[in-house]
Amino acid sequence: MCTDVPVLRDDVLTLRGHRADDVDRVLEMASDPEMGRWTTVPTPYTRADAESFVFETVPRGWSDGSAMSWAIEYDNRFVGNVDIRGQGVVADIGFALHPDARGRGLMHRAVELALAYAFGQAGKRVVQWKAPVGNLASLRVAHACGFTLDARVPDMIDLRGDVRDAWCGSIRAGDSTDPKSTWWATTFETERFRLRPLAETDDERIRETLDDPVSRTYLFGRPSPLTIEHAAAERTRKWWTAARGETCTWAVTDPADDLYLGDITLLDIDEVTGAEAGFYTHPDSRGIGALGETFPAVVEHAFDVLGLRRLTLFAADSNTGSKALAESAGFRWFGTQPLAARSGGVFEDLVGYELLRP
Repeated sequence: MCTDVPVLRDDVLTLRGHRADDVDRVLEMASDPEMGRWTTVPTPYTRADAESFVFETVPRGWSDGSAMSWAIEYDNRFVGNVDIRGQGVVADIGFALHPDARGRGLMHRAVELALAYAFGQAGKRVVQWKAPVGNLASLRVAHACGFTLDARVPDMIDLRGDVRDAWCGSIRAGDSTDPKSTWWATTFETERFRLRPLAETDDERIRETLDDPVSRTYLFGRPSPLTIEHAAAERTRKWWTAARGETCTWAVTDPADDLYLGDITLLDIDEVTGAEAGFYTHPDSRGIGALGETFPAVVEHAFDVLGLRRLTLFAADSNTGSKALAESAGFRWFGTQPLAARSGGVFEDLVGYELLRP
């Protein structure tokens, strides 16, 4: 156990050295399924592992300069860890919260305290963040703390022999800790439907939607067969691009059971050019007017709530449903690109529509 760890505080929590009375809470935290899913902690995690972490790993990091590890204390108890790792001017960060402390913004505060010390007293110049693709909680912390969300890197993380792609970000000494991008994620309702961000529970319905023959006619380049892993990749890609301020996606759902009926996405969001709209419908949701009701509502929401000034929509000339939906939402034809679409393996014209904010 290390006794000379610098103590860092704000008006809500404290970062301090680990103590013997933290062991039980460390064990509970590391035994949580989410920890096993997203981190390299041993699985199963034992009391001996917790004691080794508190009494050996953490003190050794402070002693040899390889890691600065703090216990996060809130409401007079241990609620998590935050670590700045690496001996040079470039370091990386890791963090974890006990399940009963999540959802209160505590990690945001802890990371900001640790970064201030790293860039100040510890002389770090860059702190890097990485997480397995899909770790939405970690992505939210990195975004909130001002990390630039740099890239998705293939095959970067080894989770007990399971090689994963990684989301990667960085923050530099002198950078603001305010978010570097607008994370586009809102929830609202129409008369019959709820629109919300995509969730992991949507994956099977996303797979069924993308693998449907009607969808495949206009969505070329999709894997065949299309697996649940492909659907998850579609979802996590949209989470990442939303966090980077590039897209906004809503799952169209039934408020009674939250069942995914389709989704609507605004692509390539830009303050000048606006965004391009696109949408999918689950095969068993066609004919109930889901997009007919929700797409005009998304258009209104994009203008009045998100503050966009222009929307575009492109459809293959044979896609009469998409063209009719564009026109019913007030879009106007502005041009046709000859043979710029491929539908069912056949090249055809691509029709463009646009709508300006009133």
